[in-house]
Amino acid sequence: MFLELTINFSILFCFTILIFWPFIQYEDNPFIHKYKSIIVGVTFGCAAFILTALATPYAHGMLINNRIIFVLFSGLLGGPVSIFITGFMIVISRYVLLYTSVLSFIIMLNTLVVTVIACFFAFKRPITYQNLPVYFFVITIEHIIVLIIYDRFQINNLFYLILYFAVSTITFFAVRKILMQLEHKNKQIRQIYAMRKTDLLTQLPNNIAIEQKLLSFVNAKIPFELLHIDIRQFRELNYMYHYKAGDEVLVQVSKLMKDQLPKNALIGRIDSDEFYVVLPHLVPAEAVTLANAINKAVQQLTFENYPSSQLVLAIGICSFPQNGQSVKELYRFSYEALLRAKHQANIQICHYNQMKQRY
Repeated sequence: MFLELTINFSILFCFTILIFWPFIQYEDNPFIHKYKSIIVGVTFGCAAFILTALATPYAHGMLINNRIIFVLFSGLLGGPVSIFITGFMIVISRYVLLYTSVLSFIIMLNTLVVTVIACFFAFKRPITYQNLPVYFFVITIEHIIVLIIYDRFQINNLFYLILYFAVSTITFFAVRKILMQLEHKNKQIRQIYAMRKTDLLTQLPNNIAIEQKLLSFVNAKIPFELLHIDIRQFRELNYMYHYKAGDEVLVQVSKLMKDQLPKNALIGRIDSDEFYVVLPHLVPAEAVTLANAINKAVQQLTFENYPSSQLVLAIGICSFPQNGQSVKELYRFSYEALLRAKHQANIQICHYNQMKQRY
């Protein structure tokens, strides 16, 4: 009997871990995010069907409905809809594979009722790692009570019930502990990955993140304007007031420029005093106008500790797809426009189109 339970719960344990990890890993996938509840419910339901088929030779039709653990972890990952789908598929699997006695019918009916009730409560109180044990103990004890009533309060199967309760409890908490650790490790990995694409000083995307965004725009054929921005007096300010002052200036300038941009724009720091700004769906004239507004706002910026410092930006601009068809070309053309902007007397803003006209 112990071997039967051990095999049954080992299969359950492995299935739960193998299903849970991919959903944690790829939860940002648009398709999975949109249909997560359905996919989770069906996946756990299929796992329960397979578990029932594999466990039948060991259980002899007498196992209490331990597959309710699948229902609970399905609800943890996908919510009430997943609970209903998984529970319904478990009922179907029991009907197809184990519907051989009155006891099987009672357990099947009880599973359906418990699933509906759990689904209702999950709408009111969503399942979390914290309240998951409450759901588990209530449902498990309810199943045991049902079986005791069916046996007319005889103690013939008392040892079996105690063993079932002990093994299922150990399995449940072991799975819960491992899933919590997996999710924690996944969050740490995501944080590290996010830090790899973030400038620590300004908290703006760095050159890696900007390049990925540009590649996605180029591949999707989304037109955009690319601004290459340089803070002209930054090196002199660093020399006069040292790096602490430079860091303060970078943080303030970054925030100011970000506030000037439309919501769909992306700004990133690519070097000590250089930035990229990506402006989707703008035409060159609009990009030049916005560059002028950013420049004026930065010129009006004052620093209490460095009153003599006045900043001016040099901005080079190019367009996709008019000026370049690849990210590499856009980098080169925006930099050429930036170099030309630095040599202009008054307004240090240059669009690559102006350079083409002169040629």
